[in-house]
Amino acid sequence: MGGYTIREGCIGCTVCAKRCPTEAITGSTKKMHYIDPELCIDCGVCGSYCPVDCIYDQFGQQTFMIKQAKNRPLAVVLEENCTGCEACVIICPFDCLAMKTGGEAGHFFTVSYLAKPKACVACKLCEVACSDKEAIKVVWPDKAGKLDPRGEPLLSFNQPPSTLVS
Repeated sequence: MGGYTIREGCIGCTVCAKRCPTEAITGSTKKMHYIDPELCIDCGVCGSYCPVDCIYDQFGQQTFMIKQAKNRPLAVVLEENCTGCEACVIICPFDCLAMKTGGEAGHFFTVSYLAKPKACVACKLCEVACSDKEAIKVVWPDKAGKLDPRGEPLLSFNQPPSTLVS
């Protein structure tokens, strides 16, 4: 059960509602929006897209918009850990993940990969679905915008990671 809230200042732009992976946010255009605590999974995606920074987390801390796409965290697949079960592909609400033939030439098994990186909102549903194998990690990019599966994990959208702080 989620604890994110939208406070005064909401301009009703609908960006948070469009990016919410569980459709927990409702509201009309140009009107205050609301987060259903029964549907909210505390992923923080809404706050990372809010242009007026009026979304607060379950601890009452303000979240902030990530303005540049190159600074957004994304799902990264560790192929060596992927068993091809497709759990991550099935759970992804934005169809960001797909399956491909993996491993060395001549092998027939499939592994998941981030097929649509621009659609990934870093909600971590794929990471949770694969937590027993640890084949997917949602990580922050480094200063060069590169993603390393062993890089700094996404813990919160409230603070930028040390890799992005100049």
